[in-house]
Amino acid sequence: MGIQKKAIPNRLLNRLLKDLPEGVAVPSAWLSERGISPQLVRKYVTSGWLTALAHGAYSRQVSPVNWQGVVIALQRLAQQPIHVGGLSALNLQGLAHYLPLGGESRIHLWNHGRGFTRLPAWVLAISLSQQFVFHRQRLFDAAVVGEGLARLPTRVRDWTLTASSPERAILEVLSLVGNTSASFTHAAELFEGLPALRPALMQSLLEGCASIKVKRLFFFLATRQDAPWSRKLKVERVALGYGKRQVTRGGRLNVRFSITVPEQFSASRR
Repeated sequence: MGIQKKAIPNRLLNRLLKDLPEGVAVPSAWLSERGISPQLVRKYVTSGWLTALAHGAYSRQVSPVNWQGVVIALQRLAQQPIHVGGLSALNLQGLAHYLPLGGESRIHLWNHGRGFTRLPAWVLAISLSQQFVFHRQRLFDAAVVGEGLARLPTRVRDWTLTASSPERAILEVLSLVGNTSASFTHAAELFEGLPALRPALMQSLLEGCASIKVKRLFFFLATRQDAPWSRKLKVERVALGYGKRQVTRGGRLNVRFSITVPEQFSASRR
């Protein structure tokens, strides 16, 4: 019995080192599910196998954990329905322009499931150079809530990071456009820098989008840009609601889509 008890921690440790890559945060709940007790966790920390990142979160001691290592832990280990979205997703795919010289300081995470309303405390307690911004609102109807998500490669083994495709990300960006001209202009610049979007996916996301403002703003920018892919979209199949919507305070009304836009965007390019 004594030999068997002594072998159990070694077996658990070997399995842990095999299953847990370097540079990834690991929640204590995940360790517990694998039979690693809090006492054993403390022993691994004391022995140098694990590092305590925050209360309830650890990592292998070999390499530091960045924000991607935390998000991978949320997605793969904690199995939470969140993804990197909006500006952060565009940035991951090389499509975000005019970022500060030091890179992105805020990482936008979006919810695409039910029952997940806030980030776990251990995520917020980990010391990182970036700040997580969690968007709990549901931008899409249930029918398309999982559409437009991409699995991007990482430097962690063959593990991937779930993030919005450009089609989904631009709608998330537009949902955050404030009532200032600067906010509108930044979104318009991001829109113009997009590659050719996939019309079928874009159509599906637009039809399933729950925000009237986002859909009108998208079609305004798409019409203004007049890209070949946008001409394949069927605006008549997208519910655009009724009445006027103020997007930019003090802006001019675009009659076709009934939204206020900054003065410099009021004249058509076409």
